[in-house]
Amino acid sequence: MAESAVTVHRDLVYATVGGLDLCLDLYLPEVRPAPLCVWLHGGGWMRGSRTDRAEQRLLPVARSGVAVAAVQYRLSGQATFPAPLDDVRAAVRWLRAHAAELDLDASRIGVWGASAGGHLAALLALCPDGRDAELGDSSVQAAVTWFPPTDLLLVGAEVPEGPRPGFLSSPPPSPSFEARLLGVESVDQAKAEARAASPIAHVRPDAPPFLLMHGDRDGLLPSVHSRGLADALRAEGVDASLMLLAGANHEDPAFDSPASLGAVSGFLRAVLLR
Repeated sequence: MAESAVTVHRDLVYATVGGLDLCLDLYLPEVRPAPLCVWLHGGGWMRGSRTDRAEQRLLPVARSGVAVAAVQYRLSGQATFPAPLDDVRAAVRWLRAHAAELDLDASRIGVWGASAGGHLAALLALCPDGRDAELGDSSVQAAVTWFPPTDLLLVGAEVPEGPRPGFLSSPPPSPSFEARLLGVESVDQAKAEARAASPIAHVRPDAPPFLLMHGDRDGLLPSVHSRGLADALRAEGVDASLMLLAGANHEDPAFDSPASLGAVSGFLRAVLLR
């Protein structure tokens, strides 16, 4: 059976901040108007690109019938928190404003992110922006998070569940990824800010449905992050599903398997097409 065709529109400028054009790539399925999901890459808020693993991850989900907007956001060397969250919100607003010309169904939008991108995805879903009435609707109606840090005060104090991931060829940076996100030398010096930037601190009863996926052998961000957020969401009555991938480490190839991507696309279609 032939795979469904995907049309890709690259380098769409959704905002300009301080002279920097922020872009997104849009992966459109064959059948349109299509439900829409925003994708946020990982990289410790310090590195990474919206094109990372696009062929392995984004194309299969687009072929399943869900449009994917891979969004560039400012990294910690360019701006500190909440700049990347503001960027993602601006991308959602732009996509809603241009939905008709892009052949999208933007009445309900999902967000999906990995690692640092999963952190931003959770915050986007959990933190309504009080400026929406003025700037436009930045809400999302479904969230998929892959192995995210959900409590910045916990990072580094957890017990690793597996070996250090092979893609980390150098020691952790100093200041840490989390400190760089906040613009400080140490998270211990900014505990209030770290708490405010943690998804676990923003759980609310009217949050959208979540699908949380984490490896149970994560040697960088143990699954306690996803398990804790899932428990907190459920305690508030939020529809939250947790999938622990047996034997999987951080950014494990198991997340790019047909089963994992099928779970993502199936969840998004079920929620966004209600």
